[in-house]
Amino acid sequence: MSRTVPSTTDSIAVAPLERAISALRTLSAQKPVENLRHAEIAQVAGLPWQTVRRLLGPREDFQVWLDRPSDAAAPSDTRGRILEAAARCFARKGFVHSSQDEVAAEAGVTKGALYWHFASKNDLFFALLDARCANMDQYLPTAVASSMATGDPKAALVTLMSAVVCRLATDPEWPRLFIEFFGQTRDPVVRARLGERYIKSYADTAALIGAGILPGVSPNADPEDYAVFWTALIEGLVLAWLANPESIDLEARIVRIIDILWDGLGAAHPAVETP
Repeated sequence: MSRTVPSTTDSIAVAPLERAISALRTLSAQKPVENLRHAEIAQVAGLPWQTVRRLLGPREDFQVWLDRPSDAAAPSDTRGRILEAAARCFARKGFVHSSQDEVAAEAGVTKGALYWHFASKNDLFFALLDARCANMDQYLPTAVASSMATGDPKAALVTLMSAVVCRLATDPEWPRLFIEFFGQTRDPVVRARLGERYIKSYADTAALIGAGILPGVSPNADPEDYAVFWTALIEGLVLAWLANPESIDLEARIVRIIDILWDGLGAAHPAVETP
């Protein structure tokens, strides 16, 4: 009489990877792991075999899953390792030329673990972008408070903008990666997600301006206009620096740019009389 293998699908809420791993463990207790097939794991897990193949990777990876319970037991740690590995791979090879397989190898996880957390390379990038933006969101209020301590609005603006551009310059691979990824905006999903990120950034900056805690802002101005303006200026300056790092001194250049803006574009020129 054939033996009935217990199913792992009693709770449909169990994540697919957990179900696949559970089925793998159940079957590996009954026969050598090298004899297991994706199809029989899929039957026990109640998943399509293609899904099991994507989650667990090739049969050679089965033993890796059995030997490394931490991938399922500590997903947050695994996710962090994957993101760190993605940042290294993208910086080394660029976004286009990096593969998810390379990221998984760099992180020391199976391909199934990577796909569990991130369905695509785009998802990996957006997770990195969210982390970077969260870091800047935490930094900006402190930088604003420090700059305003001078009591001089123009000096405060110079201090703040210098701090922001210099902070960006500490990791030049990131703006290069961002520019490369921006080329993916032909994809409407990517374009929409980047658009949402910019809108949030504008709103956060506009909130600081509207609260009157950013220097050099006219009280009658639209805060969002200033938010878009400064974002565009900083991104453009960083782009120029990436193209010519030897000739563009970011900190010195932002000081001169603010001089131009503060005095007005035409302030240094005499008015031309019309006949």
